[in-house]
Amino acid sequence: MNQIQLYINNQLVDLADDSPIALTFQINNLAEVKNQQGNTSNQFKLPLTQRNRQILGFPDDVAFATAAPYDNYEAKIVQDGLEIIPYGLATLNGIEQDNANITILSGNVDFFDAISGKLYDMGDETTAYGANHPFKKWEHNWNVANVVASQTHTEGWIWPVVDYGNLLYNFAGQCEVNVRYLRPGFFIKTAIDMLLAANGYKGVGSLMEDPLYPLLIAQFSNNTFEHGTEYQNKANPYGLEAAIGQKLNVSHIPIYDNKGNIPFNAMIKDPAGQFAGGTTFTAKQISNVEVKLTIPALRFEGRVTGSHPSSLKISIFYTDAGTTISLAETDFDFAGGFERLSGSGGSIRGYRNFSNTVLSASVDLAAGNQLRVGYEFFGDRPAYFSIETGATLTIIPTSKGILYGQDIQCERIFPDISQKDLLKDVLQRFGVVCQTDTNTRTINFASFRDIVGNIPVAQNWTNKCLNQGKSVAFQLGNYAQVNYLKYKDDEAVLPKGFADARITVADKTLPATADLFESQFAPTLNRPYIGGSIAQIKMTEGADEDNDFNIGVSPRVLINKTIDLREHGGKTIKFTDGNPAHDHVVNSAVSVPYFYRTDMTGKSLHWDDLRKQYYPELEKILKQTKKVERYFMLSPRDILTLDLLVPVYLEQDSAYYYINKIDSWRKGQPVKVELVKLG
Repeated sequence: MNQIQLYINNQLVDLADDSPIALTFQINNLAEVKNQQGNTSNQFKLPLTQRNRQILGFPDDVAFATAAPYDNYEAKIVQDGLEIIPYGLATLNGIEQDNANITILSGNVDFFDAISGKLYDMGDETTAYGANHPFKKWEHNWNVANVVASQTHTEGWIWPVVDYGNLLYNFAGQCEVNVRYLRPGFFIKTAIDMLLAANGYKGVGSLMEDPLYPLLIAQFSNNTFEHGTEYQNKANPYGLEAAIGQKLNVSHIPIYDNKGNIPFNAMIKDPAGQFAGGTTFTAKQISNVEVKLTIPALRFEGRVTGSHPSSLKISIFYTDAGTTISLAETDFDFAGGFERLSGSGGSIRGYRNFSNTVLSASVDLAAGNQLRVGYEFFGDRPAYFSIETGATLTIIPTSKGILYGQDIQCERIFPDISQKDLLKDVLQRFGVVCQTDTNTRTINFASFRDIVGNIPVAQNWTNKCLNQGKSVAFQLGNYAQVNYLKYKDDEAVLPKGFADARITVADKTLPATADLFESQFAPTLNRPYIGGSIAQIKMTEGADEDNDFNIGVSPRVLINKTIDLREHGGKTIKFTDGNPAHDHVVNSAVSVPYFYRTDMTGKSLHWDDLRKQYYPELEKILKQTKKVERYFMLSPRDILTLDLLVPVYLEQDSAYYYINKIDSWRKGQPVKVELVKLG
């Protein structure tokens, strides 16, 4: 019996006798440990029978082809009644004569293809990654209460005490933390669990039990603190558009009557009802707004000569708790010329026409803040101005930058990287090989130590090995004599490369150096604080009164550490936003994360500490490397029960091997297997 069946979209397809399906199995090529591999087939030809055409969406008919060829097809391969590939993907590579070129993907390939989108896409409901709003449950408001409550969080978001350049440490008394100058972090394990769950998977294996893994935080370090895509794109009803509906005439005759507000009596759009009396805009929510005043035509009349010639100032005013400032202003006078009306010498009166005057400003508004357009006359009287119909005032809320008091979309805590890049960074950090089980919908995150630890349960493939010769190579992939494990560079972190490490291979035939890994993140320095030290990510100058985060840095990853202030001299920390009514004094648990501390044995992100903890087995493999290629006769049941995390043993070599690759398996045919000697 040698029956192979292919199901596409749960329908049995017709196969060609002269284009067999050959399957390749692999999880991690030790020659290229920075990437994960998976199971694939060869590209084979599927005859375009009427049945196959219908299943594939008539791809050979240019006029009637459906959208099916532009997506993956569900695929299943059955060999002699055994589901060798129960959950795979078929891709249509093209049409050639009367055949469709097909490739089957499964295992890690299937999963990693499913997480190729950006992390930010998980906050955009218009994408496949954000359709189910995976980050929505973690959305929260930026305020003192939430910052304080998060100090004991172990999943989702957290606002740890991190020095961004303006955190003061009071050695003798109470410390104060202004939450306006903090930024959040997000537990990486929570994010990984979400992207697994979004694709129907659950993580298992030694990584899930590693005590360091659940402590990792992606700490905010982006150039801008922005809302999620969905928030930015939604309609905002808190704007204004108003106009002067009929010509406005204003005079300044009495000495005391020289200033006032300009009314806009033609309401175009005020959905939230924030423009009272046509003069004053009162904000109902926290937002950043772009204010624009457009005056197509203005006539100004007054005294041109003399000691105090007439002039006019028009301003956009902002008021907060009784304090008013001018955001933008412009002057109208006769310095650029005039038309004479009367008088001579020092008593000339005249007028001047101004066209296309535009004033604009950007301002952050809290609820209750006010905006208005005002005028003020200066110099001799009488003076007059008129504004023609059509002048407009627009106030447009912007939805990009996050302001204190607004909600945080947590996907924007992360750097702008793909879901796959975040996962790969974790796998590389912990020396993890992953194996996808589409039957149980689990992904086993196993270490090199796990593979070596499985030697006692190794499969004996001695009798499956064919006497068809073997090849032995003494080098593995693109390794060098010195292989660097690196973090991203950051000019603010000195000395450069202080957290990097190297794996050395005693083989003089190899190139001198190579980069084995480079993390998506940069290292972080510490500074003294309660409990010893905290992370410092300098993004603002302490002397900057506005405390703008104007210093660009590379992405950062930290280890969460929670301390009890009662065990550190009974110190207290006052969390504040500048409003005493919101102050909260903490005397118990606070989060004081770090990147690397010499006193935290076993919990460090320095690459050399990670190398010693997670890479000794790989270093041993690379010592006098032996990559062996042999031919085996493997049955469908061998393939069905294959576990690439379990080594195989060959009596011919008296050695245990890691299965690096099973290349192009077909039932009843010898298959080449690439093996790497363990130890």
